[in-house]
Amino acid sequence: MANPVMWFEIIGKDSAGLQKFYRDAFGWKLTPPVKEMGNYSMLEGHEPGPGGGIGEGDARVSVYVESSDPQALLEKAQRAGAKVLMPVTTITPDTTIAMLMDPAGNTFGIMKGNSSARKTTARAAASGARKKTTARRKSTSASGRKSTARKTSRRSGGRRRRS
Repeated sequence: MANPVMWFEIIGKDSAGLQKFYRDAFGWKLTPPVKEMGNYSMLEGHEPGPGGGIGEGDARVSVYVESSDPQALLEKAQRAGAKVLMPVTTITPDTTIAMLMDPAGNTFGIMKGNSSARKTTARAAASGARKKTTARRKSTSASGRKSTARKTSRRSGGRRRRS
């Protein structure tokens, strides 16, 4: 998918009540709220799937689409009929977003993707689904004696097995 959803936000007047609701109803684990960011709590342990946050403000649910170039995607969305609510803005050193409104009045965002983190996560997830196996092959050393060398390959699963 060209620009997948990578983040969501659930915002409402009673952020503590919303955070309690989503913890109780769905078992979501959330970071402690950050007062300076509208009592914003972030979802913990959301892999696989997009991350998200719950905070305080006017009631809305928003999704953020990923882009390596948020400004270019913002301009493309504008040409398609979106209204800019917040231009591309760096919120933290790791977070750059823009907020827009689609033609139906829904608020959505564009977030700069951290492709290296995503690749690392995908690689870690993939390697967790494979197991190492060890195969032995015989070789002859310079002295003419046979020795056993180990060759490692990856297969699905998580245990080591010797052939």
